[in-house]
Amino acid sequence: MSIARNFDDFKEEIELAFIQNACVEIELYSLIASVIRESKNKQKLSVRDVSSRKRSEISAKYYGRSGFPDFVLLERKKVQDAPIYGCIEAKMPTIALNDKDEQLRGHIESFKKVIYTNGLNWKFFNRNEKCFDIELGSIIEGKIEWNEESNWEKLLNKIDNITWY
Repeated sequence: MSIARNFDDFKEEIELAFIQNACVEIELYSLIASVIRESKNKQKLSVRDVSSRKRSEISAKYYGRSGFPDFVLLERKKVQDAPIYGCIEAKMPTIALNDKDEQLRGHIESFKKVIYTNGLNWKFFNRNEKCFDIELGSIIEGKIEWNEESNWEKLLNKIDNITWY
C-alpha cells in the first residue's frame, strides 16, 4: 500500500518532515500530489506543480487573481491547452487554515474548485461553498496529535468523490 492510501505511512512522513525539516510547505507537495494522483479520479486528472512558475505566455493560464497556486488540476489529456478543473493551495502544518484568507479567496475566484490543506487539515471549496473540512490532526505544544483513522478514511472518500469536471 502506498503512503497516499495508508494513514500510518502518511502520518510518519508528516512527522519526519516536521521533525527533520521544520515541515516547510514544499515538504507536503509530494504527499499531496500522491493523495490526489492515487484517488479514484486519477484516470481523469493531471496534477501539475506550478508553485515555482514565473509569469510567461505559457504559464499565464495558471496565474489567477492570487498568483500561482501550488498545483493545478487539469484534464488528463496530452494537449497543451487541457482544461483546468481546479487547484490546490498548501500551507505549512504550523499555519492554521483561514477560510477568509485573501490568497484562498483569489484561487476560488480564479479556479472555482480548490483543495486547501496544511497536511493536517484538508478543505475543499467548490466556488464559495465549503464542501468538506476534515482535520487529521493538530499541533499541540510542538507535537502533532493525530485524530482517529476514520477521519483519514473520510478524507480519502471525499477526495475520491470530488467531481472535478
